Amino acid sequence: MKIRRIIPILTVVLLVSHCVKLSPLAPLAQDSTPQFGAGDTTYILVSPVWDHTYGFEAPVEISIARDGHVFVADTGAQSIWVLDQSGVLQPGFEALTGITTFDGDHPTPIDVDVDSKMNVLFIDGSNRVYDWNQIWNSTGLEAYAESGDFVEDNTGNTIHAAAGTPEWFELANTPGWSLENVQWSSASSVLDSLLAVHVLFDGNSLTNQLADLYYSSTASRFSALSTTENNDNYFFVTDEAQDRIIRIKMEHALWVRTPDGDEFWTHRGVFNGTVAQYGTGSGTVNQPVGLDVDYSGSIYYSQLGEYFSVHKIKPVTTGGYTVYSSVFQPGINPIMDLGRFDHPLDVAVDRNQMIYVANTGAREIQVFDYQGKLFKKAGVEKVVVDTTLWVSVGTDSVLVDTFVTHEVAGFLESPSALTVDDQGVIYVCDPPTSRIVRYQLSNTLDENIVSNP
Repeated sequence: MKIRRIIPILTVVLLVSHCVKLSPLAPLAQDSTPQFGAGDTTYILVSPVWDHTYGFEAPVEISIARDGHVFVADTGAQSIWVLDQSGVLQPGFEALTGITTFDGDHPTPIDVDVDSKMNVLFIDGSNRVYDWNQIWNSTGLEAYAESGDFVEDNTGNTIHAAAGTPEWFELANTPGWSLENVQWSSASSVLDSLLAVHVLFDGNSLTNQLADLYYSSTASRFSALSTTENNDNYFFVTDEAQDRIIRIKMEHALWVRTPDGDEFWTHRGVFNGTVAQYGTGSGTVNQPVGLDVDYSGSIYYSQLGEYFSVHKIKPVTTGGYTVYSSVFQPGINPIMDLGRFDHPLDVAVDRNQMIYVANTGAREIQVFDYQGKLFKKAGVEKVVVDTTLWVSVGTDSVLVDTFVTHEVAGFLESPSALTVDDQGVIYVCDPPTSRIVRYQLSNTLDENIVSNP
């Protein structure tokens, strides 16, 4: 006997993400970290949406500096826009609008990040990395050392060297040598080149050609860039053409002085090794497009090649030599599941090691915990359908009324990049619509998800 109960009308209820207004964000205390709880409901759209009225044309990458400023790489405007977290464009960054380097080049930024020294680093799809320093342009530069004596601390041996020579670079970057008896110069051509947008790293320079075993004048194309969360003198880029991640070291270049009398080293970028290379397994590289680094030095990257789309590798040092091993493994960490992502163009990590993936092809953001387990999605709308299903009860079948939830693409057209601030707000670049879209959890509880110690 079958019990049959038919509901003739199917009711479809569309639950649409609500839009809330985000007030200007107050600075966080050092120990004020957003906590995610089991009772969190959903990511909601934050108002206002930053759109073309802010000057955006095709915002393709985004980063938040330590001082809270938001940096947006815009290929359409050939600019890097700088805003505070309430969306107000900031003065003092005019050199990043319609970018022109000191040499007269016009690079189009495709990724941007800011290090602890307030170097605004960006790439343009070549094998170069460009730099513009926020602090130097605030304080100004008065003079630089055109020569000086390098004194060995232990022996007192003295070697005189001129700035820019191989001997100068070697002594300036060798521990145990101090610069004394400086001969200062105020040549405007040198000082202006440091204050302007300039090339920090050039893969075609002789120094980097000799250091890079895989160097080819036409083979390297940098597709993503990330500084570290610490005061490290290096950063990372993905080389899309050679399917690898490389580390670039910041070496001492010129000794300079500000009008206030402060003295310090400027830097140049030098090739410092390949940390991950081509392959199809965990921890290997295949068409990399997104990159981020957490506070512990672990590297997260997204890619478009076959098999696994999102990876996490961590540094392991033995006997003074550092290698990077894979943290996530297929079959253990769900973030490595085959078919989970559709064209994921970017990945970001916050200070709780929550992982954010721009799943571009599916028009959504997927958020994972530090173990790679799915936590929530942002940018999607949930459709709850009231329907009927046959359910077996012993030897009988019962037609029961039930609800089925489906997720559909929402407000995002083509999310290409993302970052997250210290209050858990996700910032998403949506180039086709010229928008920066923000999402925030609707509520949090005290039942915190424990972050990775």
